[in-house]
Amino acid sequence: MNQNKNVQYRMPVLGKIWLAVCSGALISSASSYAADKTEVLTVTATSKTEQTDEGYSSPATSVASKTPTSKLNEAQSISVVTNKQLEDYQSGNLSDAMRFVSGAAQANTLGQTEDGIVRRGFGSNSDGSVFRDGIRSSQGLNLDATTDHVEVLKGSSSLLYGILNPGGMINVVSKKPQYEWHTIVGGHYNGTGGGAGNIDITGPLGNGFAFRLIAEKQDQNYWRGYGNEKHNLLAPSLQWYGDKASFNISYESFQYDIPYDRGTAFINGKPINIGYKSRLDDYSNHAWGRNQTFSSHWDYQFNDIWSTRVTVGLNQRQYNSNTVTTTAINATTGVVSRRADAFRGFNHQTKYVSWDAIGTPEIFGMTHNMVFGTDYEMNQTYRAHAYNGKTNTDFTLNNPVYGLQTVTNSSTEKTSDKNLLNRIHNRSVYLKDSIELTSHWTAVAGARYQHYEQRESKGDPSTLSYSSEGNKFLPQTGLIYKLTPNVSFYGSMSKSFTPSTNPDDGGNVEAPEQGTTYEIGSKWQMTPALLTTVALYRIDEHNVALSLNGDTYAVDKARSSGVEVEVNGEIYPEWDISANYSYDQAEIVNDKTNADNNGNRLQNAPRNSGALYLSHDVRLSGLPGSFRIGGGVRYVGTRAGDPNNSFTLPAYTVADSFIGWDNQLLGKKTHVQLNINNLFNKEYYTSSGGNLRVAEGETRNVVLSTSVEF
Repeated sequence: MNQNKNVQYRMPVLGKIWLAVCSGALISSASSYAADKTEVLTVTATSKTEQTDEGYSSPATSVASKTPTSKLNEAQSISVVTNKQLEDYQSGNLSDAMRFVSGAAQANTLGQTEDGIVRRGFGSNSDGSVFRDGIRSSQGLNLDATTDHVEVLKGSSSLLYGILNPGGMINVVSKKPQYEWHTIVGGHYNGTGGGAGNIDITGPLGNGFAFRLIAEKQDQNYWRGYGNEKHNLLAPSLQWYGDKASFNISYESFQYDIPYDRGTAFINGKPINIGYKSRLDDYSNHAWGRNQTFSSHWDYQFNDIWSTRVTVGLNQRQYNSNTVTTTAINATTGVVSRRADAFRGFNHQTKYVSWDAIGTPEIFGMTHNMVFGTDYEMNQTYRAHAYNGKTNTDFTLNNPVYGLQTVTNSSTEKTSDKNLLNRIHNRSVYLKDSIELTSHWTAVAGARYQHYEQRESKGDPSTLSYSSEGNKFLPQTGLIYKLTPNVSFYGSMSKSFTPSTNPDDGGNVEAPEQGTTYEIGSKWQMTPALLTTVALYRIDEHNVALSLNGDTYAVDKARSSGVEVEVNGEIYPEWDISANYSYDQAEIVNDKTNADNNGNRLQNAPRNSGALYLSHDVRLSGLPGSFRIGGGVRYVGTRAGDPNNSFTLPAYTVADSFIGWDNQLLGKKTHVQLNINNLFNKEYYTSSGGNLRVAEGETRNVVLSTSVEF
């Protein structure tokens, strides 16, 4: 693994400056705070995106209106995966977190190196649908130790967030600095071998300032065959509240080295005859690099009615990868044709700046909940070099032979694909207004006017290979009826627009996707801690890009229609429930390349899916401390493996469980927890990128985690 030396893990100037600022502020402010112990800190506000709930329900969210709003007052379906859900079930990635969200399933994950989520039938990796603190993320894997909770805005959501496919957007919300001193030291041991250790420290610095520092180091064995999952995380953040102004600044560095596992294969509609944990690639398969994220939010409250916010952020993913690629399998002889590929110099970036005005003016006797603003975004994917080795047939299903070497020199480089650069610029203005017509009726109207420019170039010297620009008007309308203060009904129509944010393996860029979502639904706040939602929807999408063994397969039109139900919260004192079900009929309407595909199911989109999890706090007489136990099942129905529907991924049901114990053994609180994932050791297939790239679900695994709070 000498390739690791090629990665520059040196902290850039931005990171050094940020750490110096935080360190200086921490030292100077902490000393002044200690010198004046009589100082009274009057800051009581919490971050607009910080979740203060302790259970499985979050009645309010900021994702749909950029300001905290009750879900009952939004004309879209919104799901929130709370911090408690993430902690109880030790969600290790975004796909794990989506078990609590209706209508969400795993898509092609690019060998487990990227988040790929199908939402209401649409979605894949690098589709631009994952945000971090309201800023589109260029990171591959977005859920880590800094995550507080996850918001999912369903349906076409381009009004406030620009380029998105119509399935919706996912916003990963980070932990924010707090104004009380709090330190957590913890870690976990994974049943595969190895684990992680972390520290999370936060507190006030005086004069309205607070800081947070999160660090984690992980080194554990990969569950399937061979490989290690390693990362080093460092994430400082700083927050300040004044009388009218406030800001939050955060930085994260995430260095990683992870397996690149494209899974198994289906031949003639069936999985190949090889061990479930036996891999088709090789020891060299891994991706290594560094993610960096910087975000800042600056708020000013003019008066009781109007406030303004400026958001500035940038994130970058620099990495390399080795991938032994399966190109063919002879089902009769068992011979597997493989090719040792390599990619060097990936540099994915997002730059973002926005200005928003948020207010609640009264016009003609009606209250308007308004947000209007403008934003600029640059989204870039870049790959410096691509290497394709010669096809090798030494590997057979009955006698796997590993050790195929990767050659990264001029003899294997695809010179025509050097310096592959795809860049999108977006400049927009937008307005959303929720008008309280009466005490029962609210009308929602909004629109985004967007100018985009997209260019792709490659080669040495660089040659323009794709160019597109234009203007889009993206409206959204809705109507909400409040039957009672705790029960609402709604209907909405919204548009989406999605230029291709990531070329396929061949560097191909497809035409922009355009979608329309129609949705009706109801929300019932049964108790302050229990929320039920129901949504029915129809989505029409044009120019859909599907993944087929590394290439893009374009479909002229697809449609998704379905219903979703969610129940989240406390059903009885100390009993928490998270239940969801979705029925989704996602299919190809018009395939100009192959009309026989019309009516076929969309790839990776289950017709039926659902989950039920229940957790309970227990105190046992004679035993110190308190216990929390929980468990549940998730079901994912059959899914089409490719646009031709030539094979089907079987349905599966997986059970998970945990038991935790809290006591004041050390510090303020000592927490010990045992999670058993895939309790009955089910073998199953989570997603497909084509018949030669079928991802497998992890077998039974035990995770022991501990933490001490001070």
